[in-house]
Amino acid sequence: MNTASRFAVAVSALLISIAAFAQSPKQRDAENLARFERYASAPQDSMHYFRIDRFQYLGPNANGSEVVAVWTGVNQVYLLTLESPCIKLEYANAIGLTSTSGNVNARMDFVKYGRGRQCRIETIRNVDYKAVRAAMERAQTEGGT
Repeated sequence: MNTASRFAVAVSALLISIAAFAQSPKQRDAENLARFERYASAPQDSMHYFRIDRFQYLGPNANGSEVVAVWTGVNQVYLLTLESPCIKLEYANAIGLTSTSGNVNARMDFVKYGRGRQCRIETIRNVDYKAVRAAMERAQTEGGT
C-alpha cells in the first residue's frame, strides 16, 4: 500500500470515528433535558427573580412541550415547561418573563421572545445546578457528553 492509500485509509477511519461521536442538536438537547430533569424538583407554583442571567433551550419533553432552563443567579436555575406551540423558540437569542412584583407564576405568566412571541409557562421546577454540573463533569471525564 502506497503513502497516498495509507493516508486515504487513515482519513476515512478518522472521519468515521468523528461521525460516530458527533451529535445532532436534537440529540444534544435531549441529553441536556434529561440531565436537567434528573436534578429538578417537583413542580412549584411560582418563582421569584430579579433578572435572567442566561437561558438554554432544551427542546421538547416527552409530552411535546418546549422546555427552557433559566439562570437567575450563579447556581439558581429553573426548568420552565411551556405550553405548545412555541414557534421558533429554539432560535431565540434572548427571552423575557412576565411577572408580578418579581414573581413568576405557573399557568399565568409567559416566556416572551422574538418579535411579540410568547408561550405560557406550564410548570416551574427548581434545579440543583451543582449536581447538574457535577454530572456533566463526570460525563466528560468518562468520555461521554
